[in-house]
Amino acid sequence: MPSRAQQNTPHATLAADLAALASEPTSEKRLELLRRITDAYIDQGDRCTAAEQYLFNEVVSQLLDKVSSAGRATASEKLSKLKSLPVELASRLAADGDIAVARPMIRDYGPLPERILLDVSMTASQEHLHAIAARPLVTPPVSDVVVKRGDRNTIQTLAANRGAQFSDFGMQRLIDKSEGDSELQELIVARTDLSLTAIGRLLPLISDELASRLRATAGSVDDAAVAKHVGEWAADRQKNSARTDAYIEGIRTGDLNPNDIIGELVSGKRLLDAATVLAAIVGLDRFYTFNLLTSGKIHSALLLLRAVGLSWTVVDAFIKLRIAKAGLYDYETPPVRDDYEAIAPEAAQRVVRFMKVRRTAKAS
Repeated sequence: MPSRAQQNTPHATLAADLAALASEPTSEKRLELLRRITDAYIDQGDRCTAAEQYLFNEVVSQLLDKVSSAGRATASEKLSKLKSLPVELASRLAADGDIAVARPMIRDYGPLPERILLDVSMTASQEHLHAIAARPLVTPPVSDVVVKRGDRNTIQTLAANRGAQFSDFGMQRLIDKSEGDSELQELIVARTDLSLTAIGRLLPLISDELASRLRATAGSVDDAAVAKHVGEWAADRQKNSARTDAYIEGIRTGDLNPNDIIGELVSGKRLLDAATVLAAIVGLDRFYTFNLLTSGKIHSALLLLRAVGLSWTVVDAFIKLRIAKAGLYDYETPPVRDDYEAIAPEAAQRVVRFMKVRRTAKAS
């Protein structure tokens, strides 16, 4: 039997409170015990054993559905200050439909995993998105979703957040959304992480006053540097276009293998050129094909790639490039080789023929 000293240790108290909490039938006492056990857990911090963490997560997660929103909000506010929290419990609170419960966990709990933020940002309310936009750190995958789904207030909060990071695609979408919105433009101009590409895209949209401010804050980045950058890009684009035309001709004559060519373009991160070659092979418009590959449903893209008969190695590389370059992130299980090879090539080719017929009818 444990001694009196052992019975009075914080660990023994926490375990006893957890046991009492699990068996308490009265809602008022449940709430009081929830507050006590939350405080005890916070007081112990890193000293909690793995068993206590597991038990805490199990009991509290079940109890959260049985207490009022105010009780859940109080628990969330306290727990969001911890350095470590069971992932399941953090996810449960961050995804709560009541923003008063979810906000503290979303906004203040630093270790909240990116995948949880992605799940919440894809499905939750504008209030949840706004809480995400105000986090001290917002990673590019998360900010991309917030820019896509957020309302004006949320996007402005994100643009003003110096801890928000953007992919090239996310920044491009943010700038596109600023057209006609001088307040958002001003917030973007004030950012210190604008690339030359972003500056070049922003300049035609903003007022002379904001353009002057942008040039002043850009330091060594002036009009000449932007012009040089654009000129180099145009020259590279012209070379790539000529090379792509040669690839298409070689495939048509049978001198080149589509799998080799698409694989080379994908490895070189030339997504538009890869789409151009694919479009020529199947007889579709290249911009329609590009949109289908980069922003359409992943299954539609797989159908197109299967119709051409590309190997899984090339397809897997394309999926990774689609995510990295187009700024798209799959929130479900990513396609695997079995998913791709389960698509019958003949069925994929029929779908592509249907696409062509539909595009022709639409144009007519």
